[in-house]
Amino acid sequence: MKANTSEKHISKDILLYLPAKVLEGIVGIITISIYTDIFSTTVYAEYIVINPTVNISFLILLGWLMHSLYRFINSYKEDDNITTLCSTGFISYIAIVLAVFTILALILIGTNRLINTKVIFASFYMFVAYGLTQILFNISVALRNVKLNLLLSVGSTVCKLLLTILLAKYYGRDVVTILISHGTIDMLVGLILIIKLKTYKYIHISKFSTKTLRIMRNYGFPLIGLSLTMFVLNISDRYIILYLHSKEASGIYAANYSLASAAYVMIMMGIMRAVYPNVLSTWSKNDVKKTKELLSGGVRYYLLISIPATVGLVTLSKPISQILLSRPEYHDGYTVIGWTAIGMLLFGLTEYCNKAWELTSNTKVILRNSLISGLINIALNIIFIPIYGYEVAAITTTISFAIYFILSYLGARNILIWTINLSCIIRIIMSASAFGVLLIIVQNYYEITVVLLVVCVIISMLLYVILLLITGELKEETKMLKKRIKGQQKV
Repeated sequence: MKANTSEKHISKDILLYLPAKVLEGIVGIITISIYTDIFSTTVYAEYIVINPTVNISFLILLGWLMHSLYRFINSYKEDDNITTLCSTGFISYIAIVLAVFTILALILIGTNRLINTKVIFASFYMFVAYGLTQILFNISVALRNVKLNLLLSVGSTVCKLLLTILLAKYYGRDVVTILISHGTIDMLVGLILIIKLKTYKYIHISKFSTKTLRIMRNYGFPLIGLSLTMFVLNISDRYIILYLHSKEASGIYAANYSLASAAYVMIMMGIMRAVYPNVLSTWSKNDVKKTKELLSGGVRYYLLISIPATVGLVTLSKPISQILLSRPEYHDGYTVIGWTAIGMLLFGLTEYCNKAWELTSNTKVILRNSLISGLINIALNIIFIPIYGYEVAAITTTISFAIYFILSYLGARNILIWTINLSCIIRIIMSASAFGVLLIIVQNYYEITVVLLVVCVIISMLLYVILLLITGELKEETKMLKKRIKGQQKV
């Protein structure tokens, strides 16, 4: 009975998370299109360097808090000790924020303000707000406040775009405009989460625990390796291109890269946020068999969505770049989209492999694997970017993601690894390949416009689902859907 309940929870949560993340991803792609239109390539290049720098700063300085609170919130709640965990976590957050502020102030004083003060403090504001929101979002996910989480997640994405457009019109079209806009919306979302989750009730200075801090540190610190992986594999390319090529090339590369990565972040988060809380629940009950089943189910859902997404992005990369990126100078980088899609597909699978070490609290292995693949990526970029240009960075990133996946899979298979039937993979690949061929044929005969692109995507999705139904891959989902319809009719 419990096993079935877990599977129903995952299916139900995916049905909630995934459409919301799809909507969020669409808004994200529209945001890229609008930003590359209203901001110059130079300003956009500044943004795509500052924004990930703020994000990686959060992951390195505060990511261990986020991961630890997410991992332990339910166990501390069951032990009726949630006040200790929240107090320790949020006091640590305040201490780190104050330390960062002090360091920035000293740097500005020491350099006689040679650095752009407005950009520095706008970035700091964004760091504080983004950090607070991400920590609270993960607590919300762990506690399965699904609807609240989705409403705020989608709403914040829309509001960031609208506020940026408004500020750009009346304030100025520089990078500070974007940073202030994003930071303000994140701060508002953070305050809403504090009120809705009532976290203020669980924060008391006297409840700060050094023992709890050690537990959180021991679990979370090695996961900094995961943060470094995201930086090195997803973002370091931009810095290397900036240094070895040009600011414009970095902007072109990042804009095309972001179109693909935005789609995959949407898919990974939509499924993982539905799967992982249930995995944590079964693992806490020492049900290893059920944990493996749930992980395997999560990977199957991931492949059902990510493989056709990869086929679509690879085959339609050129028209996607031409349609979604307004300025013509961005279009030459369309090949980046396809390679990025393949790399992100592998990275998503690696996330499921890493659960073996996250659940067993042996996260140092993740650090080792991520550093190996990250260093390989940096080395390949330094060697090949000066020779072949910025486009090759997407290929080297894909190679590095493949190495990361292989290392993670080989290590995790003796601890806790997911399994997928070969027949399932074949059915998914064949169904996706069928509409991939169709898309190639259409492009050979027609120029892809906005309308035709939308039509192609809709027809491809329908063809894919029909083929999955014919092959029987969606048999269980069809049965579940019929039961739900009958149940609603009876009511």
